[in-house]
Amino acid sequence: MQWVADEESNLPKKHLQAFNYCNFYHPVHRVPKLASIINFHYAYPEAVRMNYGLGKVIGYDESGFQIGDDSIYRKEAWRFLLAGGGLFNSLDYSFSVGKEDGTDLEPNGPGGGSPTLRKQLKILRDFLEGFDLPKMRPDDEVVHHAPGSFVQALGQAGQAYAMHVDATPEVGPLQLSLPEGSYRAEWVDPLTGGVVQRTSVQVRGTGTTRVSLPAAGKDFGLSLMRE
Repeated sequence: MQWVADEESNLPKKHLQAFNYCNFYHPVHRVPKLASIINFHYAYPEAVRMNYGLGKVIGYDESGFQIGDDSIYRKEAWRFLLAGGGLFNSLDYSFSVGKEDGTDLEPNGPGGGSPTLRKQLKILRDFLEGFDLPKMRPDDEVVHHAPGSFVQALGQAGQAYAMHVDATPEVGPLQLSLPEGSYRAEWVDPLTGGVVQRTSVQVRGTGTTRVSLPAAGKDFGLSLMRE
């Protein structure tokens, strides 16, 4: 990576250097001194948990090799970034010879991609930009129990929480460990970006607070902001 750094030193704009480590996840032992980003292909949220302490951007670099259903890759993006990942880079097979505008909807490779998916990834970006991200950290304690749901959470303790809640057909209320106070809860549809439910969550004393999901068998973005 040194020759890249040497070339960068003469350029007016500097760039972060990425180091591709492996597929899926792994506890990284040694990081090249000049690397600012540690990438994993087809990454799991565990890649973030295992390596967050490195103080580097942990990246999901390259999706694919599952069935072509875009919902798989949309959920992967939400799960990874809400686990504390720093980037999501997807292969998009809707760009092909003769369809350079990204409108090829016929299966032509080992992955997804479509104009619809790209719009849905923008919804994820907009959701995240609603938070003061430099102050957010992966939060494995705010969700005490999530019966029937897969949850990833970022938190700014006592102030703001961002979650991806992927509910199976049989779910119960989230049981959240929140500091005392009043919070505004907004459930966002990751397909449309619309807010499907707004509620006020009151936390008094210690223990857990139950928050009901808008529906079962769907996934949502959940924003909790102190009022």
